[in-house]
Amino acid sequence: GALPTGEAPPPAGMPPKKGGKKKAGKKKGNTYFTNEDGVEHCAPFGFAPGDLIDTPLGLRAVVLGVKYAFPEDLTGGVLWVRYALSEKEAPIENPSVLTGYKRASATEHLWREVDKLNAAAAGKQRARDADDARKRSEEAVELAKMEKSLPQTVKKPAVKKPAEEVAAPSTTEGKENANSKARA
Repeated sequence: GALPTGEAPPPAGMPPKKGGKKKAGKKKGNTYFTNEDGVEHCAPFGFAPGDLIDTPLGLRAVVLGVKYAFPEDLTGGVLWVRYALSEKEAPIENPSVLTGYKRASATEHLWREVDKLNAAAAGKQRARDADDARKRSEEAVELAKMEKSLPQTVKKPAVKKPAEEVAAPSTTEGKENANSKARA
């Protein structure tokens, strides 16, 4: 058949390109199993979801949950964590078999919660500040519109003093000048 306009013919010996719709990727739901249906999936590894752990290399991570090769089977699960500094998610070797994986202290867990609360409070404060600034700017715009819509008043020319007031100093100024001349 004829090629659509704008397309070059395929090189000799190659089949024509197959067009078609590209399939959209699947939307992923919760891929980590944590405590569904009363089953504690992280328990065989010695941790709970959300635990802060220290790895043998000294990295801090948060337990996300368990991924299974076949979710219907629930065997051969792998524990997944998110590393604190890089925010990368990765599987780790079975920490119940390997030594060096330790749950962070309860104090560390509490400080994490305090930091979350402080971050949430700071975010709310930033939102309030932005809202206040927006309101002030809207009020300023409204005020400017109102000022423009008011009738313009004609400025009165400055009242000139009579010539005799300008030429003759006031009586107190004259006395002060006379006193200063007398002293000199």
